Amino acid sequence: MPLAALWQRLINNGVQPSLTVWQRKRVHLLNGISCVTIGIYAGYVLVFFNSPDWLTFRICLGGVVLNLPPLIFNYYHRYDAAAYYSVLSVTLLCSFIAVARKYDGVEYFLISNSIVPMLFFRNFWKIAVLFGVNVAAYFGVRYAMTVVEPFLYVPDSTYFYHVNFTLFLMTLFFVMHYFRTENFRQEELLTRQNESLMESLENLRQTQSQLVQQEKLASLGALTAGIAHEIQNPLNFVGNFSEVSGEMVQELREALGPEPLTEPGRHAVTQLLHELEQSQQKVAEHAGRASRIVKDMLQHSRASSGQKKPTDLNALADEYLRLAYHGLRAKYKDFNATLTTDFNQHLDPVLVVPEELGRVLLNLFSNAFYAVRKKAALRPGDAAYKPAVAVSTQRAQNGVVLRIRDNGTGIAPDILDKIMHPFFTTKPPGEGTGLGLSLSYDIITKGHGGTLTVSSEPGEFSEFAVWLPAGPAPDKVPAASSPTGARRQGP
Repeated sequence: MPLAALWQRLINNGVQPSLTVWQRKRVHLLNGISCVTIGIYAGYVLVFFNSPDWLTFRICLGGVVLNLPPLIFNYYHRYDAAAYYSVLSVTLLCSFIAVARKYDGVEYFLISNSIVPMLFFRNFWKIAVLFGVNVAAYFGVRYAMTVVEPFLYVPDSTYFYHVNFTLFLMTLFFVMHYFRTENFRQEELLTRQNESLMESLENLRQTQSQLVQQEKLASLGALTAGIAHEIQNPLNFVGNFSEVSGEMVQELREALGPEPLTEPGRHAVTQLLHELEQSQQKVAEHAGRASRIVKDMLQHSRASSGQKKPTDLNALADEYLRLAYHGLRAKYKDFNATLTTDFNQHLDPVLVVPEELGRVLLNLFSNAFYAVRKKAALRPGDAAYKPAVAVSTQRAQNGVVLRIRDNGTGIAPDILDKIMHPFFTTKPPGEGTGLGLSLSYDIITKGHGGTLTVSSEPGEFSEFAVWLPAGPAPDKVPAASSPTGARRQGP
């Protein structure tokens, strides 16, 4: 049996699972001191076996026997008895030796032995009584040494003093080493526990944040559902009547055509009808925008009931890229852009809610196409500018990163930190509600535990990076790179 395994077996003699940490340490210490002491005495027994100093041999042999009871007491779970025996046996042995052989210094072991109860007991009165016993024994021995002649004296023999002195130093070394090792072990244990608690606290904070967010969304969902119900009907009436009013203006214009009117009068009536028609168009336009805002609020506040499932991120991104592009081309026939995909074909499926992530991708792609179309409109006739949107996927720390880059108008640095805020938009009135990126940010961060970041240079490009986790979030999203995968181009 290896020495370390034997040592562990010896110091764990009598240890029960029900013991507290302190009780287990006490048993370890008692067993360890007994084993070290027995070992030292046994070594001196071998040294003095053929020596003429048979008195020292017999005393060392007695030391081996006298240090066995703590091991026996611990084996039978008599832990207090083992502790009392260890303290009192040293008290009696040192007192006897100091008086019988009159070796000056032996009695000082009683002072050190008075400190030992502090290691073995937690009750103050037990410590005080045993401390007092050792101090009283010290003064009793000092007095007895002046009146009692040595009766176990061997001429020119100082071996026994050396034995006890060595025993004292070895025991002190063992005790100090034991507590030093235990302190390091406890420090390591506390460090691991603190790290575990910090991780648990962070998980609780994230869970709390998600619960608060879900509660807010539930409350806002109930509120906006009522708002939508109450507002949508009036908005529909406003839109319908503005359309009817436009038709009535046209009918009035046709009815006034054959009427005999003076030229100034006809001009005034025509101007009023034109302004009235323009007003009705503005009413219809803003009613439609208010209706879109209500619908976006419903999307923003709706708590997801979808289930996460393994999803091919490459296929999902490609599908919504084509959907956004062809949807914009259906509205603007003259719009064209170069689409570039660089997908890592070795990505594992990502655990997401496909419908929600699809909404995010559709919004990001729509924003990218809006930016390149706007830049093209600002540079008419510029053959050097080719609208382009690039999409790539790559592996990242504990997850995957999807990047969407366009060479459009870019985002000004002073508003870069605001674009994720609800109702903040850079689009002209009527073209955006300011809820798309806010909704996307909530879906990625709160719904999927990921990150949504953006980098941009005004007039040059914008790049959105979506990190989706397969583990804890990284401190920083890795820089763009060209992963192994397929690269495709085309409208």
